[in-house]
Amino acid sequence: MLLEMKNVSKEFDGVQALRDVDLSLEAGEVRGLVGENGAGKSTLIKLLTGVYRLREGRILWDGRSVSVSSPAESRALGIHAIHQDRTLIPTFDGIENAFLGLPYPTRHGRIDWRAMEQEVRAAAEPLGLELPLEKTAAELSPAQRTCLEIVRARMRRCRLLILDEPTAALTDREAEKLFAVMETLRREGTAILYVTHRLDEIFRLTDRVTVLRGGAVVDTVETAQVDRERLIAMMTDRAPVRQAARRGTPGEVLLEARGVSSRDGSVRRGDLTVRAGEILGLFGLGGSGRTELLECVYGCRPLSGGTVTRGGEPVRRPSPADSLENGVALICEDRRGKALVGGMSVRDNILLTSLDRFTVCGVLRERAADGVAREQTRALNVKLAGLDQRIAELSGGNQQKAVFARAMMTAPRVLLCDEPTQAVDVGTREEIHRLLRRKADEGCGVVFVSSDLNEVLEVADTVQVMRRGRTVRRWENRDLTAQQVLSCCYEDEEAET
Repeated sequence: MLLEMKNVSKEFDGVQALRDVDLSLEAGEVRGLVGENGAGKSTLIKLLTGVYRLREGRILWDGRSVSVSSPAESRALGIHAIHQDRTLIPTFDGIENAFLGLPYPTRHGRIDWRAMEQEVRAAAEPLGLELPLEKTAAELSPAQRTCLEIVRARMRRCRLLILDEPTAALTDREAEKLFAVMETLRREGTAILYVTHRLDEIFRLTDRVTVLRGGAVVDTVETAQVDRERLIAMMTDRAPVRQAARRGTPGEVLLEARGVSSRDGSVRRGDLTVRAGEILGLFGLGGSGRTELLECVYGCRPLSGGTVTRGGEPVRRPSPADSLENGVALICEDRRGKALVGGMSVRDNILLTSLDRFTVCGVLRERAADGVAREQTRALNVKLAGLDQRIAELSGGNQQKAVFARAMMTAPRVLLCDEPTQAVDVGTREEIHRLLRRKADEGCGVVFVSSDLNEVLEVADTVQVMRRGRTVRRWENRDLTAQQVLSCCYEDEEAET
């Protein structure tokens, strides 16, 4: 047995994050680790990688008890984690990032860059990877950054690779390349702990799956012996929620874009029509311009052409302030980088876009602000210690609920939601779906962007496809199949490539 965790527990300020967790992995095994946000997955990973020090329980490596009290000790054993937020230096090129923490080879007293490049390529070649090592990390695609981190781990003689939501920002094609790399690592004997909220990947990739709930292991089962419904029930202790019934005919047009193009060329002819009581699903492959179209309509990406109208009135120059003032709210894809201020409290993050409602002569009316913020957190079931808690301390799903709480403070008529369920647990995903349906039932218009086509088909009343910056098709979601949508996404692709 490569790794054994026995009776591992972890407590933070009286809150039990892990309770008597047992986990074992064999060399060459791909193990799934699933559970709702707050189930203890991140805490377990941080104990394995030395971010948190183990106080209760034991870790055995190759059958012997070991101390993992720092990331350096974890890496020395051969344990490496690749997190959803990549740990690369943006201004370093691929070679420099691959050698982070490793000694540079020298020749005649100077750094031997050629030898470094050869070493990186030697680690990448068996995995079938061809990386543009001359580019900085900032210039690489999300998939290339993930692969570069895998190469770096391989250069350190990685024996256990922990992948935490590795496909969250990848297209289907990029994910397929990652899966091929994982298979090569498996054949080489590397154990993989695969953490994801995407259950289809669990069923496709893993040998066994361990379910955490409330900081404890519910069970570890052979993946082939469990189905989706049972896995969800194990994670949530409740049956899956059926999609709420849809409304009838949508109402007036609340927001419309025609022939929109962006200055940077990411959108070349984007159309969008959002009606009252409608959830519009916006789908496309990576680089199709989905996110960019929402940013153009909202006003955080400059337009070079086209028209935007709200309630039938033309918008000369869309801007975030103007959009918010006129009832359009954006739930952006990157909640940590663009939506939240991690060092601020939950209350202050929720109030960011509506502070003027609670200030008199520049002074915040704290009692009124606290009351409304508390009301929003209760309505959205945000799990927190208190309104003064730093928002960075919340789980990812609760952070996302806080982002929605801030949007609700503006009483939006239109919600532009870009990957609103990305990297959240099954329960939170269902809560977000119900929230969006409720807002639509109240007369709001909702745009729902997701990389998960099945989710789009589950949630949306209408489905629109983008391809290479253009809107190419729109359907009513009645007996619409994934094959129809994907065929539209890939149409003419072969000829163009």
